Amino acid sequence: MDALIAKKRAEVMARLASMKLPGGAGASVALAPTAATAPAPSVAASSPRDALAALQARVQAKLSGLSATAAPAQPTELHPMLRGDYKAPGRSGQAPMPRISSIKANQRKEKPKRLKIEHEAPASFTDPEKNPYFDPALGAHRTAEPHARRAGKQFQFTRPGRYIEQAERLRNEAKMEQLKVEIAARAEVARLEDEVLDANAIKFSEPPEVEWWDAPFVSNGAYPRDDIVPVESLITIYVQHPVPVEPPASILSMSSVPSQLMLTRKERKKVRRQRRIESQREHREKVMLGLLPPDEPKLRMSNFMRIMANQSVPDPTKLEAEVRRQMQARLDKHVAENQARKLTKEQRVAKNESKAESEEQKGVVAAIFRVGNLQHPQHRYKVSINAKQNHLTGVALVCENLSVVVVEGPEKFIKAYKKLMLRRIDWVNGEVKLDAAASLAGGTEKAAVDWSKNSCHMIWQGAIEQRRFTQFRLRDCPTEGYAKRVLSSVGCDSYWQLAKQFDPSTAVASDLLL
Repeated sequence: MDALIAKKRAEVMARLASMKLPGGAGASVALAPTAATAPAPSVAASSPRDALAALQARVQAKLSGLSATAAPAQPTELHPMLRGDYKAPGRSGQAPMPRISSIKANQRKEKPKRLKIEHEAPASFTDPEKNPYFDPALGAHRTAEPHARRAGKQFQFTRPGRYIEQAERLRNEAKMEQLKVEIAARAEVARLEDEVLDANAIKFSEPPEVEWWDAPFVSNGAYPRDDIVPVESLITIYVQHPVPVEPPASILSMSSVPSQLMLTRKERKKVRRQRRIESQREHREKVMLGLLPPDEPKLRMSNFMRIMANQSVPDPTKLEAEVRRQMQARLDKHVAENQARKLTKEQRVAKNESKAESEEQKGVVAAIFRVGNLQHPQHRYKVSINAKQNHLTGVALVCENLSVVVVEGPEKFIKAYKKLMLRRIDWVNGEVKLDAAASLAGGTEKAAVDWSKNSCHMIWQGAIEQRRFTQFRLRDCPTEGYAKRVLSSVGCDSYWQLAKQFDPSTAVASDLLL
């Protein structure tokens, strides 16, 4: 312990010597072993440096007295201010000011004082039977301390481009994963190729004595040099013909199967144009070969002077007459060919009937129309004549407040009749033309009818097995019972009920049904 004190004392003296303090009473007192009895240095110092030296001397004397009487102490370091290496801030070397805030805003707020509670809550306060509003989870302890105010949350703004960087990073990671998979696949393929191309893995077999395709034709398991093909060879002079197979359909019944492809109008024009070009090319080639005489020039009034420019024309009037004669001859030939191709009245009727029969073989369709008023003569005529022209059968029942039109026939003709009933006839127009007015002149005058609310709706259309009517007729029914009897006679009594239950306000537009 004495050695440690002596060591510390030597360090202090060395530091004091480095500070170049003047030797005086203070220095002698610090070095004396009995520093406690040494006189105190002069209080009146000439400078702050002298005051600091006197302070260090007093501390050293105190430490020396304590070390002699007290127990051994642990080594301690001196404060920088006591060691002398402390530099005061500022130009004059004054002591630092304490770091005490003088502004009210920077001073710490004192915690609110908690009031003292003189007594605890009574037992009746914590009894649920006497106090139904007591919550055991809160406890019986009461406090007068104000509740701490929850600090408000601040806005956490996201840095611009943060999520874009995350998306780019995820895309790059996905690309890297895909690239790793491709590289692994290529490496696997390369490894397999290396294994296949490895010279040690390939083993060539010895060539056989006889190839497998020559084995049936050689004998003794070797190729003969003289006779390559023996007598018992599989190659002969006979030809093997395949067994004939019957076609799936009979040749006689091929006419019922459609053998030609249905072409559009544009395709038919293209085929016709190509066929005419081919025929004209063949005609020109035959003329060039001398097989046919050349065609006469087609003279017209607009080109005969240009065609006959190299020829001497003694009589231009005669040439003009010849040109007009050729033009008329060509026109007469064209008209004659058209008349030859024109069908007669009987042929047209037979053709229309054959078309109707072919369309009816595809199926029969029935349609029911509901008309508000069918008393107009022009409407009655159009409904009747168009049904007959389209080869439709059915009936038109005309009542006072309701009219029902039932038609049946091929789907193609039903479609044309729908256009007539739903689009072509103007049901709200009640004007009567002169011919219809003359036909009704001999009849009795009827009261004026309001045609503005007249309309026509198709209430049903569907396929049926066969026709129910033999022809189309228009009947005036005095009562609804008469109309029902007409329909029930052919098994269509439900048609009238459909027309009665139909609501025009919920009907679909007529353009959507066409």
